Amino acid sequence: MTLMNDSRQIILDTIRRAHHGEFPLPDVPSFSVPGDAIENFLSNLESFDGKAIRLSSRQEAIKWLNENVSADGKTVFSAVADFNGNFPLSRVDDPHNAHVIDICIGEGLLGVGESGSVWVTDASLGKAACALMSTDLYLLLDKNLIVADMHEAYKRINLRADPYGSFFSGPSATADIEAVRVTGAQGEISLTVLIYG
Repeated sequence: MTLMNDSRQIILDTIRRAHHGEFPLPDVPSFSVPGDAIENFLSNLESFDGKAIRLSSRQEAIKWLNENVSADGKTVFSAVADFNGNFPLSRVDDPHNAHVIDICIGEGLLGVGESGSVWVTDASLGKAACALMSTDLYLLLDKNLIVADMHEAYKRINLRADPYGSFFSGPSATADIEAVRVTGAQGEISLTVLIYG
């Protein structure tokens, strides 16, 4: 046992002697993205096969959902307080159960014009599995939460606040086979962002 403790101490002492002090992090310049953040967002989202619908208010967005998203014969999960689905969050205690969800409705917490992507967390989706295993994903996004680029986005998000966070840029897709893009290869087949405000 003493030999192991001695070896451990030798290794730790060697590491301490090799430490050459603190080095400051480099300054990362912010490169501006030309154009309007919202217009860039719309263009880039659509280039990734996503859809955007612009509405004047959150109430209009909820009204649009009520008129266009039907639960007839479909399993609808909603993480949005003012829109009811027919699949409760309690059924996703085991994320494997999310495979039956046809439509998922969640909150977008931040949009990025540069990439047409929407920042979501486990909390804004109810559970990430609900979005990842659904066929159609709808995200509500306040237009005032759309920033120009990823530098600005990372200044605004708190990576320690949620155990899961991700940027969604359109529905899932792949171009692995013969460089032909296939949308909805795994995960959701459609992503619709309801931009309000």
